[in-house]
Amino acid sequence: MDEILNDGIKVLYVIARQNEDAGAYDDQKEAVRQLKRLAVSGNPDAINALDRLQHAPDLHPFLKEILYA
Repeated sequence: MDEILNDGIKVLYVIARQNEDAGAYDDQKEAVRQLKRLAVSGNPDAINALDRLQHAPDLHPFLKEILYA
């Protein structure tokens, strides 16, 4: 997979990958939503981040639901 170069996209990706025990579940959902919006607009780093999230085996099922909605 390609490296995520955009710092803003990288931050959103890290937020989405947080352990849900961190108490940031709403932040995770919003990060995934923002990544989706950026990917739809054609941002290659956002597309890459979403691809990584889709293949993450430990991503919370509710976040995966947002990814595929």
